[in-house]
Amino acid sequence: MTIMTNKTLIEASVWWAPLCIVYNLITIIILIFLCKKEKIKFKDLIGYRKGSNHLGSTMLITLVMLLIGGTGMIAFSFLFYGGLPEFLIHSIPLWLALIVVFLLPITIVFTEMPIYFGYSMNRIRRGRAGLWFANIYVIFFYALQHSFIPLLFDFKYMLYRFLSFLPLMIFIGVYYSSKGNLTKLMIGHGVMDLGTAIQILVMSLLV
Repeated sequence: MTIMTNKTLIEASVWWAPLCIVYNLITIIILIFLCKKEKIKFKDLIGYRKGSNHLGSTMLITLVMLLIGGTGMIAFSFLFYGGLPEFLIHSIPLWLALIVVFLLPITIVFTEMPIYFGYSMNRIRRGRAGLWFANIYVIFFYALQHSFIPLLFDFKYMLYRFLSFLPLMIFIGVYYSSKGNLTKLMIGHGVMDLGTAIQILVMSLLV
């Protein structure tokens, strides 16, 4: 991308949210193909059970996720940078920011957790490795994924991103292993991503 646009990675990183939408849509298509090939219904993939997602418990899980995710982000921001870094939220064209608000949360909701936990973890667990290895494997790579969003070849930044998300990923992995239902976690994740998208929108409105 930097070669095509003549921009540095830092300059190009402002477009991470729209690019994530594109990659998420591609992932959704792949996931649909895999489900059809293996004759899996999406609701079965995420462990959805009618009547099991009460509003109160869903709100509680969402609040817990916001607390763990926010605490991890703030704590490691101060540890690594002495405060909240300024390079994660940037302004983009307003029309694009509006698209991000609507599509970033929903596309992430239907890609990340279903592919990591609903699909990958359950298949790893079926092998000889067992539940503990499946948990560690998926949690590690789910947290590691965030080290590359946005992509900056800076070890300090990558380690910061990994550690910031690790506590939340551990909570998600433990909760899913005990409950086998991703729906509440997906809703909580969507709320968190909506918050990020709104920050991008606000930044874009202020320019």
